[in-house]
Amino acid sequence: MSAKKVNFGKKPEALQSVDLEQWVSDRESVVSQPEQAQPEKMKRLTLDIPESLHKAIKRQAVDAGVTMADLLRDLLEQHYGTQQ
Repeated sequence: MSAKKVNFGKKPEALQSVDLEQWVSDRESVVSQPEQAQPEKMKRLTLDIPESLHKAIKRQAVDAGVTMADLLRDLLEQHYGTQQ
């Protein structure tokens, strides 16, 4: 039985030194900017609908040039709004 030979790449170069003070000040400036709010976490919803309703939603989404998910999200948002 022949032994399998494995070649490893060259040893990685030393990591660049990090200026911790600069990193902390850069981090603080990013955190303090409220206009860059994180997007809300998404949750999955699964429901069963009749095939005819699915086709009607799909047709409307295609006509509007959007995905079914985007179309339904917009409809749900119009009806329920953002309630937290």
